[in-house]
Amino acid sequence: MADIVETAARKVFERYDVDGDGLVTADEYRQVVAELEGSEITGAQARELIDALDTDGDGRMSFEEFWAAMNR
Repeated sequence: MADIVETAARKVFERYDVDGDGLVTADEYRQVVAELEGSEITGAQARELIDALDTDGDGRMSFEEFWAAMNR
């Protein structure tokens, strides 16, 4: 069951990873939110979310950071 949940989470993450480099930037997050929800968020809002999940301080969210947040 855990594998199914992780696989589903990876698919969600990959949707936000627009360039496929394994990392989600604030710009990628903004772009996908606009596409999926039809709403705009500010760069500051996107940066705030990424920064909240970015545990290694590189300014991007990896799948591992995303997965850790999902399991809090």
